[in-house]
Amino acid sequence: MKEISIGIISYNEEKNIITLLNSIKSQNIPAPFLLKEIVISDDSSDVTPDLIRDFMKANPNMSIRLFHSETRRGAASGWNEIFRESSGDILVLYDADIRLEKNCTFNLVKSISGKDIALCASNPQPVKYSNIYGRATTFISNWLRKIRRSNLTRYTVMGRGLAIRNDLAKKIIIPEDIIAIDLFLQNKLIELGEKIWYNDDAKVFFKSPSTLYDFSSQVLRARSGHRQISFYKGEELPASANLKATVGCFLKDPVGGLSTIYCYMFIPYYEMRYSKKISSAKWYVAKSTKR
Repeated sequence: MKEISIGIISYNEEKNIITLLNSIKSQNIPAPFLLKEIVISDDSSDVTPDLIRDFMKANPNMSIRLFHSETRRGAASGWNEIFRESSGDILVLYDADIRLEKNCTFNLVKSISGKDIALCASNPQPVKYSNIYGRATTFISNWLRKIRRSNLTRYTVMGRGLAIRNDLAKKIIIPEDIIAIDLFLQNKLIELGEKIWYNDDAKVFFKSPSTLYDFSSQVLRARSGHRQISFYKGEELPASANLKATVGCFLKDPVGGLSTIYCYMFIPYYEMRYSKKISSAKWYVAKSTKR
């Protein structure tokens, strides 16, 4: 029997955390896997911890442990805390503002169990994409999916949902100034000679931004995170863009492609005006992505 720990980092997720916990509660996790615990590392200043405590009382069989800090620390500190506190054989890490496809957790852990795989990445899919920013987010998401499925780059793990062998997680400490904690984790495993996997059937759903500011902030934050990882590695990350994948996505979704081009035209303005705020390793909240 393989025991699973689920780790969740949260900051002011009062609109989302119960949705995620209910989504975990309804997960289909057949033998030989057993959900042992849920470890939540929380820095919230809203009612998120109160909602979690109420959920814990109503669901004592889910073995939820909450570690709440009154200090705003950031995502890296949250993952480090979960690495220390979790005890399952496999650790599944989820963002707090997502919803899970029913078999997501099982699809992640089965990719690791009994195989020479250290980490399995999920397939993040945006929802509510009717506006131009949502169409652009959907285009980028589909492009990244095509890149991952083609195995064109090793550097596309996203922290919205992933599974890692817990013995390896406990060997890693993420520096607290790291923005792209998912890419840092992936690169540390690569340095250890471990293999990374992607499971297209492990779907997590997130709300796309509905403002240009939030769209731009996510792009700039991702860019800053990649640059930072390049600095830590002492080398440039390989370019993830691929002409064939880009053209294929554009032909399939020209409206999404044009929406992306339009949104990217404004990136230099937001980078000039807000880059310092957006690039903080502390929590940054894109308000329009909250339900």
